[in-house]
Amino acid sequence: MLPQDWGSALGYEAAALWGARVAGLNHSTVRWGHFMAEEAPDVIAKSPRDLPAR
Repeated sequence: MLPQDWGSALGYEAAALWGARVAGLNHSTVRWGHFMAEEAPDVIAKSPRDLPAR
């Protein structure tokens, strides 16, 4: 899972919500917005394979 980092500022904790439903959830946040694949293609392309488990 790779949401934007501003979710927690809005009271939405994606890892807490989805972690309860998905075994072995890998979660990390990014600073890019809605078009994160266009803004940071190298980071997004290697994810979620290379995300550390939290």
